[in-house]
Amino acid sequence: MNEDFLSYLWQFQYFDKRNLQTESGEPLSIIKPGTRNPNAGADFTDAALQIGTLQWFGQIEVHVRTTDWLRHRHQLNAAYDGVILHVVWENDALEEPLRRSDGSIIPVLALKQRTHPLMWERYALMLAQPPQEIACASQLYNVPPLTIISTADRMLVRRLHRKSAEVLEWLQRYNGDWQQVAYMLLMRNMGFKINTEPMLALSLSLPYAVLRKNLHEPLLAEALLLGVAGWLADDYSDAYLQQLQAEFRYLAHKYNLTNKQMPKQVWKTAKMRPANFPVRRLAQVAAILCHLPNLFTVLIETTSIQPLVDAVSVPPSDYWQHHYLPEKPSERRLGGLGRESALTLLINTVFPLLAAYAQREGGEDCMERAVQLMAQLPPEDNAVTRRWQPLPLRLQTAADTQAAIELYNEFCCPRRCLQCGIGTYLVRGGVK
Repeated sequence: MNEDFLSYLWQFQYFDKRNLQTESGEPLSIIKPGTRNPNAGADFTDAALQIGTLQWFGQIEVHVRTTDWLRHRHQLNAAYDGVILHVVWENDALEEPLRRSDGSIIPVLALKQRTHPLMWERYALMLAQPPQEIACASQLYNVPPLTIISTADRMLVRRLHRKSAEVLEWLQRYNGDWQQVAYMLLMRNMGFKINTEPMLALSLSLPYAVLRKNLHEPLLAEALLLGVAGWLADDYSDAYLQQLQAEFRYLAHKYNLTNKQMPKQVWKTAKMRPANFPVRRLAQVAAILCHLPNLFTVLIETTSIQPLVDAVSVPPSDYWQHHYLPEKPSERRLGGLGRESALTLLINTVFPLLAAYAQREGGEDCMERAVQLMAQLPPEDNAVTRRWQPLPLRLQTAADTQAAIELYNEFCCPRRCLQCGIGTYLVRGGVK
């Protein structure tokens, strides 16, 4: 037994309320169970009860056993003096009743004998599954398709809102500059997990307002990105690299970037394929931004995903198609982003941006368009989506796989089954 399950029972009132009374025998009526409290303090706030002839308004505290009140030392904490009912699974209290810090007695309600045993058994079965496994996998075929679909729909919207929260925070920090925020998001995602931090740091050291003035000439854009990133600080004999260095010296002086150069050592290359080395990613960013100089406008107004796929798949300049590091030639021609990487980049850039714009500017059509655009993309193939493939959760588009990833990461792994539509159906289904 755990407190999450008890809180679930209390929140949704999934127990027998006939002839309800406290452990001391007083009649109890629940007017309002209260609101779940995610912060420190009692588990539920704003509850309303009638105990005997008196109405009570205050907090509800939930524990597995009555004596947990003492073990947690709530009797010494005035923050719990507002508790009007102690809800427990079983009452193991001693003869002396529980009291608040001021000495007043706290009524207790035990739910063990009032709860259908199947509910806990089903929930315990999910909790007993090995870590990282989908807890309800063996029971998922018992869930109606409509419940699965509605849960997936909620997960997709939840993921969009959650990912857009950071975008909105950036937007506030940078005075509503959507272009800068779109650039930051694209840059960070071009790091593909391994180099996300230095990519984001670069987007702050080299503001989009500066870079944008030079996107008419790919050589200048490349010189700025590679120069501030620290890749042009060495001595090179290669003519193309020397040209980049010369352009960067001029631009660094013009835009006061000399002191903003990053140490090259912050970029990670270990265990990476040469085609994915960060210096090549930066050259690809230069090519992408030269194709999309009005980055935010293009991303926010697009109605078809394929032009964006084409735009982020453009190859870098000729030099970086034949070199994986400065002055390190490649035996084969190196192109732009592969299709899988391009799709991942768009999923992590376009859709949080659209969701943030919908919330900030009230453009609900942007949220709808985000879902529609995601449905134009094929399903992702990764370790998480492969866990769902044998199960009755359809994965036909990127919208489906994004929902599946959110469900797995945010609910399955932390075992938040009682906050998931599928989990609550399995726990509650058929129990009256």
